[in-house]
Amino acid sequence: MTGDPAGTAAVRSFAAALDHHRAGRFDAAEAGYRAILRDDPGHPHANNNLAILLRAAGRWDEAVVCYRRAVAALPDDAPIRSNLSCALADLDRPADALEAVRVALSLSPDYADAWFNAGNLLKTAREPGRAITAYRRAVRLKPGMGGAHSNMGDAYRDLGESSRAVDCYRAAMQAQPDLPQPVVNLGETLKEQGRITEAIAVFQGGMERHPDLALLHSNLLLALHYTPWVPPEVIARAHAHWNERHARPLMPQDQRFTNDRTPGRRLRVGYVSPDFRAHACAHFIEPLLREHDRGAIEVFCYAASDHHDAVTDRMQCLADGWRSLDGLDDAAATALVGRDRIDILVDLAGHTARSRPLLFARKPAPVQVAWLGYPDTTGMTAIDFRLTDAVADPPGLTDAWHAERLVRLPKGFLAYQPLRVAAAREEPPALANGFVTFGSFNNAAKVTPEVVRVWSAILTRVPSARLTLKSRAFNDPPTRARYLQRFAGHGVDPGRVDLLPPMDGVDAHLRAYGRIDIGLDPFPYNGTTTTCEALWMGVPVITLAGGHHVARAGASLLSQCGLAEFIATDEDGYVEAAVALAGDTERLVALRGGMRERMEGSALNDHRGFAAAVEAAYRDMWRSWLARGSRSGPSGVTREPATPLSASSDSGGPF
Repeated sequence: MTGDPAGTAAVRSFAAALDHHRAGRFDAAEAGYRAILRDDPGHPHANNNLAILLRAAGRWDEAVVCYRRAVAALPDDAPIRSNLSCALADLDRPADALEAVRVALSLSPDYADAWFNAGNLLKTAREPGRAITAYRRAVRLKPGMGGAHSNMGDAYRDLGESSRAVDCYRAAMQAQPDLPQPVVNLGETLKEQGRITEAIAVFQGGMERHPDLALLHSNLLLALHYTPWVPPEVIARAHAHWNERHARPLMPQDQRFTNDRTPGRRLRVGYVSPDFRAHACAHFIEPLLREHDRGAIEVFCYAASDHHDAVTDRMQCLADGWRSLDGLDDAAATALVGRDRIDILVDLAGHTARSRPLLFARKPAPVQVAWLGYPDTTGMTAIDFRLTDAVADPPGLTDAWHAERLVRLPKGFLAYQPLRVAAAREEPPALANGFVTFGSFNNAAKVTPEVVRVWSAILTRVPSARLTLKSRAFNDPPTRARYLQRFAGHGVDPGRVDLLPPMDGVDAHLRAYGRIDIGLDPFPYNGTTTTCEALWMGVPVITLAGGHHVARAGASLLSQCGLAEFIATDEDGYVEAAVALAGDTERLVALRGGMRERMEGSALNDHRGFAAAVEAAYRDMWRSWLARGSRSGPSGVTREPATPLSASSDSGGPF
């Protein structure tokens, strides 16, 4: 009788480990692979498969060691070298990763997965053109590779070719119907193109297939704000549904906090945002961080993005504690906030890109607040308050649509820090041009068919006028053609409409306001940063105040600057205000010449006063929590403005 050869035993051991791996019993699989490697450290397939497990667990250094052992044993194996490139990319070693995948492709030029990995590396290296070439090779070799179609769409999006991106995302969904990422990105791209109804339909269809994907559900919530056909009460119910599905199950029951309960002590306030960088929201975040009373507030910033630039450096210097959430899941981020003993945690992003709402759902701080980056309720009962003002959210009008209790700051819910890299044009361009130019630099998603109809009415009433729009979407020729066709459908000669793509450099972007005489605020989704920029560059803005916050941000900003005469309450009033100002050259000249002084003297530029108002609100929130005891739960504090602000059109004078 012959005994079992050692080689056969090793084969059986590997097969057993592989069975565990395929069945999702990862601990057992790792133990099996390690047992094999104790006897045969160079076993290529045990090393490769163990590396796959290690990489999935975020143990990238160990994964690279295993992959290198596998490569040493099988130097001509292209898949192992391709896998090695992924682990090297995880370690932020892009040059080494690209070299590894190049070798893999030299060994096996028809290996689709290696072309896919090469595309990912080139996209990360911000070489979208070369990435597209790699993805094309991948899908030519393996047409059903949905990830390659989807990532190729991302690369086209980076190039501003959104229509080609749409085609790629649809191809990805057809190739792999269960893949969620192309659904998310297709909806976002359609939204960016101003195709809001189609975007909402994509998100709703995606929700049926991916009901537990909170990101997809959040994107749907944001998209609902761009159309006038979804009333605020329906949007509020959609947010409540998001909370019930994704957030409420994470809320601890009867949670108790051990924070120091001294009423007047220095409060530890944490801000969570992906936008501590050169971003629209930074204009409002930075002045608050800078002007906080350090005797009253200890500032912690939790960066939800790995993007780092000069603005990040400035903000980091303004924080008493700086924490990166990159690479941390929500549970780990919750534990980090708890270790920092944060008293008040503030969400600056809501349901926007790279936000962390499910961190707040876990209630890591006694008091939680929403502010700034999202124009509505988060829907989360785990968030106690939302900072706003009496113009953006008139008392009694919008409260019922919020899961949070509204805290109305006395002089506006924002303070703005302008960029001083470009001087404003001293006179309106109409004096030199002989005609008035209306304009808007808001993203095209806000320029809905309804907005085009109203802006066309203005151009019809002022037949010599032109309209200048600037948006990333206008890099895409089919999108440009679609918008010009929309205006033509309302009788406006497309030659009167200039569609500008983004410009290189912030100074060029700001100088472009020198082409505009009168800014037009879109609706129902008003501009915020764009309105502040326009005013700073001397351009008066006409806004239409709607029924809820997203449609009243413009009214809040203009009220702060004493420009309530340009706040309309219906479409006819909006058109009349724009036409009247276009016909009043003397008024245009006066506004242009005095706009910066007006802004600098307004509440928008009172950074210290704004910070003091926010700190007073925080202190009231803290006292309210102390009065309730140490458990989490809804709070009950209000801060009404000392002097009610008026949004009426007859009073004097996002994002």
